[in-house]
Amino acid sequence: MRAFFALTPPPATKLAIEAWREKAFPHFMSPVKASNFHITLAFLGQISESQLDTLSRYLDSHLKTKCFSLTLDYLGYWSKPKALWIGNTDVPKPQLDLVALLHKAAINSGISIQKRDYISHLTLARKCHENPPAPLIEPSFTFKNSEVTLYQSISTEHGVMYRPLLEWSLQPSFSF
Repeated sequence: MRAFFALTPPPATKLAIEAWREKAFPHFMSPVKASNFHITLAFLGQISESQLDTLSRYLDSHLKTKCFSLTLDYLGYWSKPKALWIGNTDVPKPQLDLVALLHKAAINSGISIQKRDYISHLTLARKCHENPPAPLIEPSFTFKNSEVTLYQSISTEHGVMYRPLLEWSLQPSFSF
């Protein structure tokens, strides 16, 4: 199965991002469905059931990350995959620590993943043949992350569907 780890914005944030996208870029032919919005932490590719079990056990004993907030406030475009996305200008340290932990978990499970700089992003649209003009309304969506989800990527005749396989709760963070 094809799998990846991700942060998932709450439903209200997904709907707010979708509404902003429709106002800012109404002409897209291949918008990503709001139900598929996520921020990838680690793409694993094809994994086996035994690798899934090893990943799960590793994270059950090593995941100690506290809940954290992030703000999607940056618009980006990748010309090669022709994708428009929003990301966070300042990636929180807990998010980067989580990325590092998930890479360790993958290696511990015998999964080789590509080494590349991490770019925190949520894909808004695919098949954008040109970089769209800057929006009149800048993106700004803040939400709290309280869990990490392992998704399975499933290709269907209606497009890609992401099915949650496992979730891990992040530790509560208290401030006084």
